[in-house]
Amino acid sequence: MRRALTLIEMIFTMVIVGLVFMVVPKILFVTNKSFETLVKEEALYNMMALAGIVTTLPWDENNTRSDAILQTQSPASLYRCDATTRFYRIGGFAGGRNCIGGGAATPLPGREDGDFNDLDDYDGYTLQTASAYGARYLLGVTVRYLSDPPPGNLVDLSTLSVAAGSSNIKEVNITVTNAPSNRRVPFRSSVSYHSANIGQTLINRRAWR
Repeated sequence: MRRALTLIEMIFTMVIVGLVFMVVPKILFVTNKSFETLVKEEALYNMMALAGIVTTLPWDENNTRSDAILQTQSPASLYRCDATTRFYRIGGFAGGRNCIGGGAATPLPGREDGDFNDLDDYDGYTLQTASAYGARYLLGVTVRYLSDPPPGNLVDLSTLSVAAGSSNIKEVNITVTNAPSNRRVPFRSSVSYHSANIGQTLINRRAWR
């Protein structure tokens, strides 16, 4: 019975072990990269899905009860909509969106009741969720009023400052990032949406006969 390895067998063993140590780390590296990509894609998808939910809601709490343009605390006369402008915005026309009976916009973003039924109800909203691959990430929403832009054809909304009170422009920022306890897949992405106080679309209603 043979009790030792030949030189050729030892060489083959060393070659095989060397190949294992060369190939396995590369396989693990590629697997981790694929995992990170899948988690990021899933997180971005959920961020955009949340953005789709938030941005389809009425502009303000009072727009859940009225389709009218709301009164704000903005000092800009260009955006006035009251008795002095015959309850239409400057440049508006009879039959268009007016500000009759709409009331005032909420002074500060935030939930007025227990429902998420208007745009700024999601201010401060956070959600921690887990992907199908085990990684955890955070979704967060902030809503704020921006100072009304000056008149002009082109306006860079990203340059507007935060308004002291209610204005005619709301900015919604939705962010996704990895959870603090999950340092394996660090990433951060966000999307912004701007919405104007122009009233809701009024749908004609007819009684069924």
